Amino acid sequence: MSFKTILAVFACPADVEPVVAAAAQTPAGAAMHLIGSHGEPSQFVILSAPVDVPDVATLSALYQQSDDRMAAVEAEFRAVCERGGISHEWRAVRTAGGDSATSALGSARIADLVVARQARDESGDRPDINFHTLLFEGGAPVLVLGEDGRFAAPLRRVLIAWDGSREAARAVKDALPFLTAAEEVIVLIVDAERLADIDRPTPGADLAASLARHGVNVQIETVGRGERGVSQVISDRVKAHGVDLLVMGAYAHPRLRDWLFGGVTHSVMDAVPVATLLSR
Repeated sequence: MSFKTILAVFACPADVEPVVAAAAQTPAGAAMHLIGSHGEPSQFVILSAPVDVPDVATLSALYQQSDDRMAAVEAEFRAVCERGGISHEWRAVRTAGGDSATSALGSARIADLVVARQARDESGDRPDINFHTLLFEGGAPVLVLGEDGRFAAPLRRVLIAWDGSREAARAVKDALPFLTAAEEVIVLIVDAERLADIDRPTPGADLAASLARHGVNVQIETVGRGERGVSQVISDRVKAHGVDLLVMGAYAHPRLRDWLFGGVTHSVMDAVPVATLLSR
């Protein structure tokens, strides 16, 4: 089992090399087809005095900058793929907002996996990628790379953050190509006694047995969070085990989407320094 169609979402030219490299190191390997996508605004609205009179010179400059960014990302993508002998296609999308993630939703819905890099840019030159839009509306698991873009291959150790929820179950199923390729998989359960959906009397036993049938080398670890938040516990265990990939369900309560965006999913993305496969 492997991924065949992978969507790579780029916010800027610097994203291209690490994201393409990560996609090439997934279980798809050389058999994958890679879709590269970058979004730019379809229109700019700049007003100046007198009111309702567009500043033509500023508008022209913004459109030119947009065209230049799109061309730079495309050129870098094509060059990297051609050097690596990767089957690829380019999809330039322009939308009113210009967000690369929102622009890529149509492509995400036909992909087996989406790969993007999370990076902070205090200068404001690098647009953000709207990961929660990809997760809620894309219909595909999202492999989020850390700021350094690193993705370990071959995978040695994968950690599953398991709470028995539908979203966690979906993430495990989506991650099976990674899990079967890893040397070891750890099922981490935080505060098992507080989770209504965790099987008993041995929390995680059913999941471990199911994964073992796929040939996964799996072990269970249950921990109490004490005074720590769940995201901090996950981050601590990722570091303690030297984990290469974290797998977890995202935004388990969609009706509280706005509140949860500041919750465990968002906190983990901020705190965990390794690639994370998110699914819902």
